[in-house]
Amino acid sequence: MTMPGHMVRAATVPDPHGRRAATFRVLANALLVLLAYEVVSMVAAAAQVIVTGWTAPETPVEGVPLVIVVAGFLLARWAFVLPGLLPVLVGIEFVARRVPHARVLTGIVAFAPMAWWELTQSSGDTSGMDAILGATAVLFTALARLPAPFRGRSTEGRWPGRAAADAAVAPR
Repeated sequence: MTMPGHMVRAATVPDPHGRRAATFRVLANALLVLLAYEVVSMVAAAAQVIVTGWTAPETPVEGVPLVIVVAGFLLARWAFVLPGLLPVLVGIEFVARRVPHARVLTGIVAFAPMAWWELTQSSGDTSGMDAILGATAVLFTALARLPAPFRGRSTEGRWPGRAAADAAVAPR
């Protein structure tokens, strides 16, 4: 039993702005982008098959469904995208702490590949890649794990709750 007014060490809360939490968010966002891209690509392919009535050709490996081959292709293609994506996700992590509307910023950055695709393709492009990139951007923007913004401008206000976590007054 503690006496009233004595300071008791409270359970420490992990720092939401720490390096470990930021690394976790960047890796989680990379997996979210991958998952969003895979889901949108598979749904678009399924919709195209349903609309056109297309029948799948025989796969290169006997007995392996075409969905597995396509998923493998998308994952292999992802290996080329990931090295360029990680610096962008680290940048989002760094800037999202300092802007008032981090989700809007994330949406703008997520739509950049779609805009680039539109600008670099001829006007007769009917591949649907812009729709896939746009849907992926919307899905990622909605699901992205973003850091909480810094509160205050001084160094003491950057980590809210740290003083409260170090020492709290015990209840009576």
